[in-house]
Amino acid sequence: MHKFPINRNPARIDLDEYRATLTRSEVARPENNFYHWLLGTSWVSFLLLVIAVYLGANLLFAFAYLACGDGAITHAQPGSLLDVFFFSVQTMATIGYGRMTPVGSWPNAIVTFEAFFGIVYSALTTGLAFARFTRPTAGVRFSKVAVVGNHDGIKTLKFRVANDRSSHIVEAQLRLWLIAESRTSEGERYRRSVELPLHRSESPVFSLTWMAMHSIDETSALNDYLGNSAHNSSWHLLITFTGYHESLSNQVYARHVYLPRDVQQNATFIDIVTVSPDGGRVIDLSNFEKWVPNTSDRTAGEFL
Repeated sequence: MHKFPINRNPARIDLDEYRATLTRSEVARPENNFYHWLLGTSWVSFLLLVIAVYLGANLLFAFAYLACGDGAITHAQPGSLLDVFFFSVQTMATIGYGRMTPVGSWPNAIVTFEAFFGIVYSALTTGLAFARFTRPTAGVRFSKVAVVGNHDGIKTLKFRVANDRSSHIVEAQLRLWLIAESRTSEGERYRRSVELPLHRSESPVFSLTWMAMHSIDETSALNDYLGNSAHNSSWHLLITFTGYHESLSNQVYARHVYLPRDVQQNATFIDIVTVSPDGGRVIDLSNFEKWVPNTSDRTAGEFL
């Protein structure tokens, strides 16, 4: 029996540095940016924002009740911010214990608006949480660096991809792009995208790990950029991953960026596959990110 002990802690892809290379001369609609931020940010940030808005709104309503003067809320201590704050919480959540009640037109008007605000806020928060839960994610990780070394005597770029979940991704596809800044003969700047062919760009079933390779021969566009200090900051590699997730029953996507400093030349990855005494293969993902200077052509294999 084959053994495949795999670390199931996915690594979040950080594209902040990649985004920093792109700027807009015209700002997009802020409401669209904020909505996409709410969907894409971490759960910790999302929950902290929800709690902060909830507490802040209740605090504002509490100050509004205090401004109505003593006696505006029955059974509330005169001038007590804590009492009117808890009354605001009960009103926003439409709990209505019945002990504290508003007295007068202004307090009742504030209660009316707060009850409406509470319903809308609850609906929006629930909708955003549901949208985040139902959004399919690929659950794959990419090696933090790409290496350049010999493979069968040919200079080759390599990077690793791993499936962090126990389920399978069928019809998986990898694509590698070189994004570089170029100039026309007239001196105009433009960004060009060149797809770099991989040894294996598709997999019928992606279950464990994938070593992606691109041969840097005389036809490869990378020849003009690797080792050229004049282009050290004018290019990067973009990897896209697509596939159909069996458990989610949906198409999933992932992407990763390698900046020039993330490409280690004359290096090779440490093998992540060992053979046990009974002949089974053991995949050790603790070596997933490790690489060494290239002293041999040993690799873990193009596809596992």
